[in-house]
Amino acid sequence: MFSGEVARQRPVLVNGVPGHMSWRSDGTPLSVIAFTVADGRITGIHIVVDPAKLASIQPPAPAAGAQDARPR
Repeated sequence: MFSGEVARQRPVLVNGVPGHMSWRSDGTPLSVIAFTVADGRITGIHIVVDPAKLASIQPPAPAAGAQDARPR
């Protein structure tokens, strides 16, 4: 699905819900995944890989904890 190597990846908050983000070493986001959780179970997964939507997302700082990544 992706070309090239993922340089970084990390759990993040996506609009306040658990998620995961991956990005290239140059800081370009590759994907954002958000999980809908109900009663302790994952009930939905939303994946964004559209470069136009990902362009407005800042990758989390490498040393920081979970960051809020919000597609705009």
